[in-house]
Amino acid sequence: MKSKYSRRQFLEISGTYGLKAALGASVLAATTGMLPGTEFLASQARASEGKYKIRFGAGIISKSNEPHLATALYDFVDKAERMSDGALEFQVIDASQSCAEPTCGDRVLSGVIDMGNASPQNLGGVLPYTIAMDFPFLWQGREGYINFLYSKDSNEIYRDVLRNAYGIEPLWVSGEMRNLFLGMRYSGQDAITSRTDFANAKIRITNSVMIANFVKSIGAQPIPLAWTETLEGLKSGVVDGAETWPGAATGFGMHNVLSHDVPLEFCVGCEIFFMSRKTFGNLPTNLQEVILEASYEAMQLGYERVEEAKNKAIGNGATPAADAAYQQAGVKLAQLTEAQLAEYHEVADVEANGEIWSGARQMLDGVSGIDTFGAMKEAAAKHNGKPHTPQRWWS
Repeated sequence: MKSKYSRRQFLEISGTYGLKAALGASVLAATTGMLPGTEFLASQARASEGKYKIRFGAGIISKSNEPHLATALYDFVDKAERMSDGALEFQVIDASQSCAEPTCGDRVLSGVIDMGNASPQNLGGVLPYTIAMDFPFLWQGREGYINFLYSKDSNEIYRDVLRNAYGIEPLWVSGEMRNLFLGMRYSGQDAITSRTDFANAKIRITNSVMIANFVKSIGAQPIPLAWTETLEGLKSGVVDGAETWPGAATGFGMHNVLSHDVPLEFCVGCEIFFMSRKTFGNLPTNLQEVILEASYEAMQLGYERVEEAKNKAIGNGATPAADAAYQQAGVKLAQLTEAQLAEYHEVADVEANGEIWSGARQMLDGVSGIDTFGAMKEAAAKHNGKPHTPQRWWS
């Protein structure tokens, strides 16, 4: 039998769909004269059962909210399965069928699932050190913390601490920065910029001491509320507003009960993906490399997709589409001056307001054995203000 494919075509198919798919396509072409299409190639790529099955509890992420969250979760799975030539097989349990944000960490640690995701803030209820990046106004934008997590700097003061303290392998992140959002009570007001507008406002928070401290520092009342209850809380007026990041707000339909986005970008707002260290360690070295490489590619893709989502789906980008969520719902997006932002920076400053932050700092230092805030501040100074700069943190 002679293959109908050239060597270049064979290598292209192998690189995209895996060696088994390329061989299967070559056999089919040689015996029937037909050049198979992508559906055949994809089915061949998954034809053999993976030798290593990974139960991936994808939390609240689903195919319907992925255009807003832009996590690259499903792309990671495809890439890892193809790059491993079928040796890895993922069972993705998404749309809150496996775990909620606060429980994904527990379920990975207990072995119910092998891999999971959550915001670092929600994960902090189980793995407290995940909030180490969350000191207010530490990062000037999402490029800063993403570049940090690409870098080898992140190993010593973040990734290694999570590995050693909790037995997880932190992989990639995707997201934006956290803002303050206000509900319909404020709908008749102009775009809100002043800190005084938040006086005594009841703000739904993720159950995070960092975010609770920040909300208190600006004169508002932090109200811990589960993510699944936040939409109803905003509708009913139990809370006046919420803190989250824009893609999370629109991905779960909250823009319909929000009137204002106040883009303070005070804290990291993303999903972090992680695997049980035991599961990861039981994989052959070449498959560990596949997991890391697919994670690296997912972080790059997620970054690009968030940029697209801001204009196409969310509506907080530079050139938002007319049918984006903010535009459809009439959410007002403030533009704060440096002087207005300085109001928030002053009251939340970690070093100037030590009584607010001392408890969180002591907790983090007890886990890491270092001055966590000092180390994070130094890392942020190094990575802030630079363009998106992918690099392999493990090599």
